[in-house]
Amino acid sequence: MNPPVLPKARIMLVDDHAVIRKGLALLINQQKHLAVCGEASSVEEARRMTSLLKPDLMIVDLTLGKADGLELIRDLRQDEPNIPVLVLSMHDEEIYAPQALRAGARGYVMKQDAVYQIFTAVDEVLAGRVYLSDRMKRQSDEPDAAS
Repeated sequence: MNPPVLPKARIMLVDDHAVIRKGLALLINQQKHLAVCGEASSVEEARRMTSLLKPDLMIVDLTLGKADGLELIRDLRQDEPNIPVLVLSMHDEEIYAPQALRAGARGYVMKQDAVYQIFTAVDEVLAGRVYLSDRMKRQSDEPDAAS
């Protein structure tokens, strides 16, 4: 008897750069437990597709052309509170990760991080946990971080 086939987690990608979306989709679709269910290049497209696709996780960039990814995250938290958001961005995590988490994101990964870190973040967020890099965890543990 064959083992049961577990459903793949459905991930939607939101980035205004097609090459980033396509490259990330190739990497994600190589994982046995993950599948890209949709891609969006703008805030408007992301809002439309999210309500149709109901992904298990969204990976969102902070800079979406002239639009603000933080605003999209806030809207998603209000409209689709059960869909977790992981930010994948080029922007400095020390500055933007706290803002993204306050907006409703469940994790923050930088685009220059190693691929395994992106998948670690995806797995953590899908498991219902918040993902922060080791550097951000150390920073939040420092006594001065609270002030």
